[in-house]
Amino acid sequence: MCACGFEKQYKTSEATKVKALFAEPCVAVWIILFFGDKSPEMATLEMSISQFFNDKTVAITGGTGFIGQCLIVKLLKSCPGVKKIYLFMRNKKSDSVEERLEKMINCQIFKTFDQSLLQKLVAISCDLEKEGFGLDEGNVQLIQDEVQIFFHSAATVKFNEHFRTAFQVNTLAVRTVIGLCRGIKNLKALVHISTAYAYCNQQHIGEEVYETGQDYNKLHESLQWMSDDMITKLTPDILKDRPNTYTLTKAFGEEVVVNEGAGLPLCIVRPSIVGSTYQEPSQGWINNVNGPTGLFLAVGKGFLCSIWGSGKTFVDIIPSDLVVNGIIAAAWKTALSNPHSLTPSSSNNQLIPLSDHDIMERRKTIPIYNLVIGKTNPLPIQKLVTMLHNSFMVYPFDNVIRRPNVQITPYKHLHRLLAFVYEYVPAYVFDHGLKMVGRKPKAMRLNQRVTDSLKVLQYFISNQWSWDVTKTKELMSQLKPSDQKSFNFDARSINWQTYIDRYVIGLKKYLLKEDLDNYSAQRRRLQRIQLLGYFGQAVTFLVVWRFFVSRTKIAKNIWHLVMSQGIKFFQYFQISSSLPKSNMLRLPMWTIPLKV
Repeated sequence: MCACGFEKQYKTSEATKVKALFAEPCVAVWIILFFGDKSPEMATLEMSISQFFNDKTVAITGGTGFIGQCLIVKLLKSCPGVKKIYLFMRNKKSDSVEERLEKMINCQIFKTFDQSLLQKLVAISCDLEKEGFGLDEGNVQLIQDEVQIFFHSAATVKFNEHFRTAFQVNTLAVRTVIGLCRGIKNLKALVHISTAYAYCNQQHIGEEVYETGQDYNKLHESLQWMSDDMITKLTPDILKDRPNTYTLTKAFGEEVVVNEGAGLPLCIVRPSIVGSTYQEPSQGWINNVNGPTGLFLAVGKGFLCSIWGSGKTFVDIIPSDLVVNGIIAAAWKTALSNPHSLTPSSSNNQLIPLSDHDIMERRKTIPIYNLVIGKTNPLPIQKLVTMLHNSFMVYPFDNVIRRPNVQITPYKHLHRLLAFVYEYVPAYVFDHGLKMVGRKPKAMRLNQRVTDSLKVLQYFISNQWSWDVTKTKELMSQLKPSDQKSFNFDARSINWQTYIDRYVIGLKKYLLKEDLDNYSAQRRRLQRIQLLGYFGQAVTFLVVWRFFVSRTKIAKNIWHLVMSQGIKFFQYFQISSSLPKSNMLRLPMWTIPLKV
């Protein structure tokens, strides 16, 4: 029996220890003498996350992205003993990596840190689309000599990215990271950040790496001689039953981990749709329009009024700070569970090929953490839409073009009709108004962007998945009580209305850069827009009825019946009131019957 099994069978009371000495004396004595009341693994896991990161050097790809910045802030705040953080960054035409790093730490979320902590951030020039990331020998040697924890967060998150670019960044970059980590002298953990939708072509997604049905190596060889136009034409055949290049190339990335990462202390973290922060580094912080953020903006400004789908479908949005906490905890668990990992490679760090049996085994044994909401704290789309409406009425954006309100319909043609009436027509009128005052029209262009974004996300709105979260729950339970608070990633802790309120305020504050002190004026504006909308709907109804519906005899009779009853009601109201009668109540011109 292994030590871990012993711990499970015999509890740690004195009586059970004595009993164990007779039942399995060799194992029992070894356990009690060296680990006391804990199994070897549990004794190691008693080290807190902050203690584990003390004097550790970390490397992060994608550090300038949304998740990357949240990860950096969390490490500096909750693990201040971290020695150094190397950030893989790309040079831009206008800025070097050092200048980009300087701009990043000038953002609001970094302003609370002392300069001594910010000096731990070091930029490494690289390009994920180049062979070996374009790293020079000096930086490669620096990484392999000093780094102990490696977070691979870099990815292209554009769902409709060209397949060549998506394959290079989301798949081949994983191979480069693994090759780099294989040369690291004291690697403790490699965390590969994937997506919960890597295998969205199946409804239930477990904690394993599934086969994609394609050989990414052969595909890579084919991409070498194909032109971009040829790849574009063949992309639907490559995707098969997948909705976009993002999900397939991320699945290929996981296969690279399986086939080429043997012997490394690694794990895979799969977050679902990442939203703004819930608590840290500040409530509602967001710096991009990816995922649901762009749609939330469109709803708040009045550009999105209809969604095609079922209101009962669950949407899996997880706050970014919960994702980051899970990523850090996964690194902690991976490192402490593999204190003496062996790398099956030769002296020159070349990986020895694995057998088919070994690969199949690795697909099921690699630690995988599905960071999702799932059934733990489900959020139906209809509930989300209601919460958004409530939030936007209390915390409205500036200069909205219509009252924020979204209708969900399972009927495609009705959705198109609603989109035409409530989205296209107001945008068209708004643009003409801008032209009349000499300003550049923009509503139609924004409306088209919203439509395109909705098409990209339609697959995820129309379908529903279930995930296995056994290892994720187990990871949470293994944290120390203090770490469960500081590094919480339990979806049950989310109050959805509170989160949506913070999300909406964060959009207004961090993305739109609008004044948070003018809510009263914007609420009055919303009330005027609402009244104007009611008036417009009434006029539209009357016009349609008068000139189209009333052409039939039955419709005319109904029309005159309704109008006569309405007039009698108002006359009765006028007589019964204390106000003097007036001659103001007269039959409107549009109530005069048509001559037959």
